[in-house]
Order: sequence, then structure tokens, then C-alpha cells
Amino acid sequence: MRLLAEGTMDRVVMLFGSGTDPDPELTWARGVTLVADDGTYPELDHAGLVGVVGSSIAGLDALAFATRHPGLVDRVVLVATPIPEDEGGLGFELSEVTAKTLLLFGAKDPLTGSRHGTWWQKRLLNARLEMSPQGGHDLLLAVWKRVLSHLAPHCKR
Repeated sequence: MRLLAEGTMDRVVMLFGSGTDPDPELTWARGVTLVADDGTYPELDHAGLVGVVGSSIAGLDALAFATRHPGLVDRVVLVATPIPEDEGGLGFELSEVTAKTLLLFGAKDPLTGSRHGTWWQKRLLNARLEMSPQGGHDLLLAVWKRVLSHLAPHCKR
């Protein structure tokens, strides 16, 4: 796990699928601590609740983390996450995802468009799907403000 932004609020956002802060100015304005996952799934040294976001295939890692830490992770965002090739090979059941989940997909994404977003919405118990009309697959920067508003709804500097 790598620290990307030190926040002033008691809220950690864990980013899967990118090693850099998508928009440092927006992240700073929210006051959250942003950490990037490095694939080792360390124990998080944080007493409060955590929001996780996964972009593209790393959305599966974000969901896996959320299922391993249901008392810690209260919110999840999947950005352009494809349907898994083998749902049984995920290592967890989708019904184990109890966190409030936001699904963000681009209508012009040739890889994961609305079909993938709808698939996730039907399988995750507490999920809301939002489509970006002009969005493609590289959507994280364009929706970062929405990601932070979902993961850290009451946090602002």
C-alpha cells in the first residue's frame, strides 16, 4: 500500500488499479487520505471506515478487499469493471459484497459499456449504476469527483 495523499478527515479511500492520484486538487479538497493498493492486501492501520474504488479489471481486487473486510469497508465504486470471465473463480461470492456500491461506466466504452454495468447491478445487492454518456473505458479521471462524493460523502476541508 502506498500513500498518495494525506488527509485531514478521518476517512481513507483505497484505490485499486492506479498508482497515482487521478486529481490531486479534488482529493485535497475532500480532505481524505488516499492510498494505492500494490497487490499485497496489507492490513490497513485505520480505525475508521474505508471506501474502496477499483478501475477496470482492478475492480475485482476492490471487491475482494471489501468482502475480506466487511466491517471496515462501507462503500465501493467500480469504474468500467468488466464482467469476470469465471464468476466461480473470484474467490468470493458477489452476495458477500455488503457495502453501498456505485457502478460508473462509459456509454462509449467498447470494452465494458452498459452491458457490463447492468450485469454488475443485477448481481450486487446494494448497487447503483450511473452511465457517463460521453465516457470511454479510461473513465477514472472524468468521474473522480463523483467517486469521492460517493466514498467520502461528508468530507470536505
